[in-house]
Amino acid sequence: MPELDRIMTVALALADASSSRASNSWRGDLAVTYKTDGTSLTEADLSIEEMWRERIRRDFPSHGILGEEYGSDAGASAYTWVLDPIDGTRQFGTGLLNFASLISVCREGFPILGIMDLPLPGVRYVAGQGKGTIFDGRVVKSSGQREIEPSKISLANPDSFTGDTAPGYERLRSSGRLRVFDGGAPAYGALSRGLIDICLNGDDLDCIDICALCPVVTEAGGVITDWQGQALSLTSSGAIAASASPDLHSTVLDMLARQG
Repeated sequence: MPELDRIMTVALALADASSSRASNSWRGDLAVTYKTDGTSLTEADLSIEEMWRERIRRDFPSHGILGEEYGSDAGASAYTWVLDPIDGTRQFGTGLLNFASLISVCREGFPILGIMDLPLPGVRYVAGQGKGTIFDGRVVKSSGQREIEPSKISLANPDSFTGDTAPGYERLRSSGRLRVFDGGAPAYGALSRGLIDICLNGDDLDCIDICALCPVVTEAGGVITDWQGQALSLTSSGAIAASASPDLHSTVLDMLARQG
């Protein structure tokens, strides 16, 4: 079995194992604590990542692991697993639905596999390099929208756009046909289905939030970069943008870079 196929098989098993755990936790008596940086933490975050790490270490002992809750374990191969058991813990811990479990694998630092599992409503996006993006068992594609005026735009939590990113956020907020807010990772999945044309996030992301989104967007025909148009990788952090086509992405980047 080719290496990516073998990795994909294990990644899907991880998503299967975590989905019910996250769903049951959300339905139960959620206990939320807070990290030193003020971000939310639940038992589901910890238990899911522990479970994932145990399986990865067993099946791929030479692979590196970088997780939201337990940090980095260096590997001896080109592959690194990037794990966020509950992306959107703020929403999860307040009983909202726009959270996801994110699994990514990077080769030589660049994402080649992304899984975005949505425990509620029980669907997932799966993308591997050269394999397309699969949602709920079917291949999906971005809208291919090329113009800004008719675009549907997802904008992250306004509090995440600070300093130099605030003017770009305001320009996108005044553009397009329709705008939605604070959609989290699921918004990037919706872009891969052609339901959203532009996604914009501010300064508060790191690679754990980013890596799984990249194959989901690009394998569906979209484009995802930082605000300067640079490819995203294991070392990326900060503001990102995704668009349904290269032409639309060029327009978005120009708007974000505009002075005044």
